[in-house]
Amino acid sequence: MATVESPDPITLRRALGSFATGIAVVTGRRPDGEPFGLTASSFQSLSLDPPLVLYNAQKGAASLAFLAERPAFCVNILRRDQAWMARQFAEHRPDRFAGVAWEAGWSDCPVVEGALATFECRLWANYDGGDHVIVIGEVMRQRFVEVGDPLLYFRGSFMDGSGRDAPAQRQCTGGS
Repeated sequence: MATVESPDPITLRRALGSFATGIAVVTGRRPDGEPFGLTASSFQSLSLDPPLVLYNAQKGAASLAFLAERPAFCVNILRRDQAWMARQFAEHRPDRFAGVAWEAGWSDCPVVEGALATFECRLWANYDGGDHVIVIGEVMRQRFVEVGDPLLYFRGSFMDGSGRDAPAQRQCTGGS
């Protein structure tokens, strides 16, 4: 085991990668009505009463500007066979929704079909978190399924919950 007294960003990232996290796609609408989305591994519950959840977004992320104009978002928890979607929403590309089936939910935010769970939120607060912004949402509506395995992120790779790399191919087609 390596011990680092004053961690630099590279060794800190490697150490933090030892904590497996679930993967979500956070979606919303731009001020012009077009959908946006991003991959997040920082999602978690915050409070049951009131019902609050949070995720972190890198400072300067376009989604933060969109939230200022349209203060609502949806967190879509991905299944183990949706690694392709996590990769796609993490890329810089003009249409991150290509091939993604979704429907408009509460507040018109995209709800990804086939997600393990979705949390449709209105913006509660934003807080400074170093090089990120902590985005807190009040859950207005949620959906979930009782069966299915989550997509995990561990040491820089997507995992399917069994310790194997998650499949890269597309498992879902269509779109709205």
